[in-house]
Amino acid sequence: MTRLILVRHALTTDNQDNRLSGHIDSSVSKEGKIQIDKLTNYLKNIEIDKIFSTTSSRTKDTVKNIASVKNIEIIEKDTLKEINFGDFEGVTFEEIKNNNPEEFDKMVKEGYNYKYPGGESLIETYDRVAKEIDKIISENKDNNILVCSHGGTIRNIITHLISKSYEYHWNFRVDNASVSILEIQDGFTVINTMNNTSFI
Repeated sequence: MTRLILVRHALTTDNQDNRLSGHIDSSVSKEGKIQIDKLTNYLKNIEIDKIFSTTSSRTKDTVKNIASVKNIEIIEKDTLKEINFGDFEGVTFEEIKNNNPEEFDKMVKEGYNYKYPGGESLIETYDRVAKEIDKIISENKDNNILVCSHGGTIRNIITHLISKSYEYHWNFRVDNASVSILEIQDGFTVINTMNNTSFI
């Protein structure tokens, strides 16, 4: 059995301001740093064989302490990054609605198919993430794998492993510094723990 320990990065300054930060970097906030300490204390009692992170500083900063405690090198994967918001990186949905009402209406109407100008659609992001997580699982059978990533990425991973589609993307709540654990046996996935933040 393979265990996937999915960790969303700690709270960032962009999260606090409700700003879209997919591929741009965003610093962990003061509250986020407190979350990291509590998360590290929680994870130290969980068996971990490998640690994957995106190349974003917010994910690497979230797991660098547990990587040190476990003496495990962090493997960075660009393919596990959040959706690319393109021209809307760093802005809020409210700003898009006010300054680009036609684009906002298009966003609502097209849903999963909507592609951010200069960026990605949710379906494109799902395909990228699904391909990478399948590869990680196939190369790490019977291991305990920690993946520190982003809210959208984690939702993509879960809906892919449960349904092989992006259909349930928005059915999962994934809070900052949360831990979700999936168990995969012969291609069948069971959600053991979902969005656990009880330790924070």
